[in-house]
Amino acid sequence: MKTKLGTTPFIYPIPIVLGGANVHGRPNFCTLGDCGIMGLNPSLVYVSLHRDHYTTEGIVENGTFSVNVPSTDLLAVTDYCGTVSGRDVDKSGLFVVFYGETGTAPMIDECRVNLECRVVHEFSIAHRQVFVGQVAQTYIDEQYVTEQDGRRVVAGLPDLDPIIYALDNRYYRVGPAIGVGYQEGKKYRPQ
Repeated sequence: MKTKLGTTPFIYPIPIVLGGANVHGRPNFCTLGDCGIMGLNPSLVYVSLHRDHYTTEGIVENGTFSVNVPSTDLLAVTDYCGTVSGRDVDKSGLFVVFYGETGTAPMIDECRVNLECRVVHEFSIAHRQVFVGQVAQTYIDEQYVTEQDGRRVVAGLPDLDPIIYALDNRYYRVGPAIGVGYQEGKKYRPQ
């Protein structure tokens, strides 16, 4: 038996990121759960914000944004960024900020992974403003990258330790790997 939950988009887990944009010349960051990958080639991501959010102004103003993946040690400041508006609180001093190739997408040095994005498409649905960004560059702390067989390999999720969220209003941490993509199915034998 199944229980109906209504229209709740119960997809889990939800990655928690800090979206970054310059707003009126100053870096601002907001906590986002509405973020995801739209494709690998070309490299596309999306962020979805309330159309009245302060960060939305900066993305529209510059045509760029950043996606910063905080680790669990940044949980308190990450949650804080989602509880106060940049209109009321200057969040530019909460982190060490750096810029990359676009020059207008502020990124957070304390985050282990940063995506610098150029807006390639935007649209509205109800009160949401959705920005599709092409990744201009991906940055990762060098301690999480190794060389294996002549190519760079990024550490596993437990080492990157991202914050994940569920619709029970709780934050979680990633556990150990349970398999290898496109390999586990080779073991399956239909009955």
